[in-house]
Amino acid sequence: MALLGQQLVYQQRQCEIIELLDDCKLVLQVLQSDSNIQANQYGEGHRTVPTTYTLPVFDGEGELHPELVIAGLQRLLISI
Repeated sequence: MALLGQQLVYQQRQCEIIELLDDCKLVLQVLQSDSNIQANQYGEGHRTVPTTYTLPVFDGEGELHPELVIAGLQRLLISI
């Protein structure tokens, strides 16, 4: 939970960790002025929301997922 609010760079975008899901996935929110159109329950787009990414924490072998290593998650884990 100490990772919530931490920032890292993912796909060349500054992101903040906003959630850790029960199935060991991190939700990253892009901090730059980038947004997506969110659809309602009928599939109609009515509002813009910040871009988010959901990434698994671990790969299939139980190691830290390579995408998160590249994004600098190991550095954050050491500093906590």
